[in-house]
Amino acid sequence: MTKFKKVLFGFFGAYLFTAIVLAHAQNAPEPDASFQKEHSGKHIQEIYKQLNLTDDQKQQLDTIKQQHRARMVSSRQELKADKETLQQELMKPQLDMSKINAIHNQIKSLQSQMEDDRLSSILAVRSILTPEQFLEFNNLMHKHKPDHE
Repeated sequence: MTKFKKVLFGFFGAYLFTAIVLAHAQNAPEPDASFQKEHSGKHIQEIYKQLNLTDDQKQQLDTIKQQHRARMVSSRQELKADKETLQQELMKPQLDMSKINAIHNQIKSLQSQMEDDRLSSILAVRSILTPEQFLEFNNLMHKHKPDHE
């Protein structure tokens, strides 16, 4: 077997594995949204109380949170669609590597944009809170979601 064929089969195998893993992950059951929203609301109120936030700080943080969530929902939907498109391309009998690479680059770009949005939101929160509040906020968030990173 030529070196090119080995590389092509290796590339195809890696993408096939990725596609199978993604398909399995997409079929995982969704948690109950109403429970999650209620639990999250209570948790946020507890954090606000522990941080001793002013009403103005609470309002600003709520605005940032809503804006960030809206961007993330949109980005996740787009990412899911791109991953499904990639999976469809990988399942075709004849691979079009230019399409596959273009879709893959779009996925990487979108993931990068999501990280940029995440950092932007963190910096916005940081600008609202005092240094002490931000330190405590960060500690509380990591206690609540230790595997967040």
